[in-house]
Amino acid sequence: MVELVITLAVGAILLTVAIPGMRDVIINNRIATQTNELVTAFNLARMEAIRRGTQVSVCASANKSSCSGNKDWSTGWIVFVDANATGTPSVSTVLRTWGELAGSPTVEEAGASTYLRYLNSGYAEFTGTSRTFTHTIDGCIGTQSRSIAISAGGRVSTTKLAC
Repeated sequence: MVELVITLAVGAILLTVAIPGMRDVIINNRIATQTNELVTAFNLARMEAIRRGTQVSVCASANKSSCSGNKDWSTGWIVFVDANATGTPSVSTVLRTWGELAGSPTVEEAGASTYLRYLNSGYAEFTGTSRTFTHTIDGCIGTQSRSIAISAGGRVSTTKLAC
């Protein structure tokens, strides 16, 4: 009986130590997965623009068929052929959609634009040297936040940020 009580006490202590650490692992995995999904969308748009020889854009979308027109990308986004050259996105053919992100994150672009367009050369179309998205998740601690930067050449990179 004494051995059983000691075993239960040791088990309770181990659970008390392990559960908070597991929460951090779950948050790290969620933020990494969600960041990688957005990077995948940008890379897909760039490759499709080159392959198709036309403009391809990525924008925030809550309904998976049109751009939402805001900077909140946590509701989801779409990659689409953008046949319009007027400076505003025109959804011709949706290539792929992503739904709302789990965990109540915030994903916002630092500038004023609500979409990102790739030209048939693979270059990103915007003014300045880069575009930056910040991705933060509820309960973020340490360096669990992410920055996603797109260069004018269309290359995507990610960096860890402090919460």
